[in-house]
Amino acid sequence: MNVISRNLKVNEDTTLVWAKVFSEDKSAPIWFQGIVTAWFFATYIDFPGVTAARYLLVLALLGVIVLKSAMILPNVVRSWPLFVLPAFALSSILWSPHPSQALKLGIYFILTPLFIIAIVSVLDARRAMRCLMFAGWITSFMVLAKFSTIHSGGPYPSKNYVALQMNFMLLLSLAGALNKNELPWIRLAALPFIPMGALFVLMADSATNLVLGGVGIVGLIALRILWVDVGRLHNARGLLLAAGIIVIFTILTVILAMPGANLMEHVLNALGKDSTFSGRKVIWAAGRVVQDQHPLFGTGLAGFWQPDNGAAQSINFYDFKPFGTTLTFHNAYMEVRVHLGLIGWAMFIGTWVWQGQRAIRYWLTSRHLEASALLMLLLLVFISTFTEATSWGVFNTPVNVMMLASTAAFGASRRKFEGYLPIQVTETKARKVRKARQLARQTTVDPNSQL
Repeated sequence: MNVISRNLKVNEDTTLVWAKVFSEDKSAPIWFQGIVTAWFFATYIDFPGVTAARYLLVLALLGVIVLKSAMILPNVVRSWPLFVLPAFALSSILWSPHPSQALKLGIYFILTPLFIIAIVSVLDARRAMRCLMFAGWITSFMVLAKFSTIHSGGPYPSKNYVALQMNFMLLLSLAGALNKNELPWIRLAALPFIPMGALFVLMADSATNLVLGGVGIVGLIALRILWVDVGRLHNARGLLLAAGIIVIFTILTVILAMPGANLMEHVLNALGKDSTFSGRKVIWAAGRVVQDQHPLFGTGLAGFWQPDNGAAQSINFYDFKPFGTTLTFHNAYMEVRVHLGLIGWAMFIGTWVWQGQRAIRYWLTSRHLEASALLMLLLLVFISTFTEATSWGVFNTPVNVMMLASTAAFGASRRKFEGYLPIQVTETKARKVRKARQLARQTTVDPNSQL
């Protein structure tokens, strides 16, 4: 409960205080949490009827935005950097060879951050993460049903994507189990999904996601122990932050001091991978050719991966993919460069800078585990941008995580105005005496001064 007051002097001894009374607005309607869970599930995996479900959920979320506009729109304004790249992407209908598809994708690019901001504004970071975790749990049963084909993707198009999605499910479950502020039954329910997610990632045999999963697990546990628990001690967080910076610079110094050692090759060999990153280098070479052909504005949204694009189908041919496959460049930055050119690439970098500093500021000021978990998840999404293109997309889990991490602070502390409360304050004689003595001690007289 917060009180903001104004004083009104009644007489020499009495003051009437009209206090504004605020309470922490913790309202989180169950029906809205159900809508959010359904939305995250519909963006977590494709299933029969998913398109119709998404359209219905889009209408439901737009309705919530209208009903809660006073709460949501200020946060939309505060998050304006998230809409710069989508606005430019939407304008690419002017030069895209497929303007109708570009228009649809451009609208999706705008709705993606809008919906996350609405979710965080009505709920808070912990409840939003809980809904995303529930969506991951439901998806894990669909993956379990196709466990025998998980090495080829199971219910997903590829093994890399199933491993990435199950990594998020695993790490969200671990964060829920470690979070003291979470409901006890949810913490217990999250425990079996941790080994289940680890098994799925291991069986998918995706080198990138094996590394990301290991880093995420160790990082979350370390943040819970060091930053959340030990960090509650006086000055502990400052010391831990300084120690972490020293450790990072020490590791970098050691790596730079060994120019002859090919660490990347050793890592790839240990994971059973080659230096071509499973054929990605061939696709990247083709992407650089397209970048040079469309340097500033790119091909526009929906302008490259099309059946009538010879360069795209050549990539499919040399990557042993069926004709007409909508592939990706397995690199978010190259995907942006190809479709939106250098201008879009610069906006994408700027968006990452804004999201990173927002997540770090929230992490530094929050004492709750959800801030640490979101920062760790954002770091993993950032690492994946170099080998996957999912972070530049619409309605998918990596993008949802990015948006949640950067806007979580908007729902962290909301106050609800309850009304005015009159409070009569009477100054006692003892208090008057104390004030007079304090005034006397503060008042000094210069003996050399002339009266």
